[in-house]
Amino acid sequence: MKSKTKFSHDSLLDRNSTKELLVTLANAIKKGELEFQESEGDLVLTPKNLLQVSVRASDEGDKQEVEIKLKWRTKAKEISDTPPKIK
Repeated sequence: MKSKTKFSHDSLLDRNSTKELLVTLANAIKKGELEFQESEGDLVLTPKNLLQVSVRASDEGDKQEVEIKLKWRTKAKEISDTPPKIK
């Protein structure tokens, strides 16, 4: 099956199904491999030990929302070992 670079899925789930999805996601993160499958191909992500985690929540009266974002680098980012020049 061909490899993809992006995956997107939207659905309406009950609380228990949502919990099961989050547990599956947590287990995949623990394992170090997240595999997203659909008919057009698979997307496999391999999180490292350090992940950037952002959590946001809002209550707008008739609409409540929790957003969780996870990011990580697959290669080490080059960081300068010299201080900036400041005048």
